[in-house]
Amino acid sequence: MAAATETLSTRERKYHSTASAYVLPNDAVEQNRLDAQAAAIVEMIGGIPCLAPIHSITSVSKVVDVGCGTGVATLQLAATFPSAKVYGLDISNVPDSAQQMAPKNVTWAVGNVLDIDHGEPDKDRDNDQSGSVMSREIFTPGGLDYIFGRMLFLGISDWTQYFSTTARSLRSGGIIEHQDLDWKFFRVSTSECLSDKWEWHRHVVSAAEKTGLSIYAGSNAALLMKEAGLEVISVQEFEFSFVPSSKTPNSQSMGKYVQAKLIPQYPELLRKMLGAEGIAGEELKRQTENALRDLASEEGVHQKYTVTIGKKP
Repeated sequence: MAAATETLSTRERKYHSTASAYVLPNDAVEQNRLDAQAAAIVEMIGGIPCLAPIHSITSVSKVVDVGCGTGVATLQLAATFPSAKVYGLDISNVPDSAQQMAPKNVTWAVGNVLDIDHGEPDKDRDNDQSGSVMSREIFTPGGLDYIFGRMLFLGISDWTQYFSTTARSLRSGGIIEHQDLDWKFFRVSTSECLSDKWEWHRHVVSAAEKTGLSIYAGSNAALLMKEAGLEVISVQEFEFSFVPSSKTPNSQSMGKYVQAKLIPQYPELLRKMLGAEGIAGEELKRQTENALRDLASEEGVHQKYTVTIGKKP
């Protein structure tokens, strides 16, 4: 199940060559979208990338950014913890630009966090070099001071394993910060679910669940952290707007980003996900048109974005 650094081309888009559940592309268009998304998220949650009390952590020596994408957050963490070794982990290499910008305390690694097996460390070593780096260098038992993960909902197919692995890798007093989405859509400033009535959305949920993905990757994090033996110290919820609304000023930039960068990519996302349901041709076209209509149906339609922070006792 090890990741590879090469990419696969489909309809002129390039994809990660990996056995993970991740379905989004890996090319310049997608990397540009990820950078814009990172900036919109920071504005949405208050102008800083991390909400954990990171400055209260003493003697920080090792940090990891899980699913680092283009490396934006990794570089921010490296600046925050200049004396720590900061790892940026993703299923494919980060762009050359990030590698060139990275200070000396950053190490990039390619691999899938779900491939780690603390019970059988030799298994990782025998699989490939990336598994060895992950289990023997990054996710050593009790070796991490801070774990950061953002927008992993399309890539993690076993959340119990993810939080078990990360909990075991934290030292006593170490902190994990998890920022993620629930894959449901709501009316602005409410918890009134709109997407339960959308046919295309039911197909997306079915396709996601077949690959082990969770539609509650954000809101379920607190429960999963507790089950992994972590203490939950804070949970904050934000509106990841698809259409800007004056009712949620902090999400204005998010809504503008979604309209400019994410919505144009939605047909390709739906092609990949609905294809797993056997939907293609004219039916795919119909479902895609319905999705684009529903997602623009009213101001402030949004997904819930939850920031959950846990601490190892």
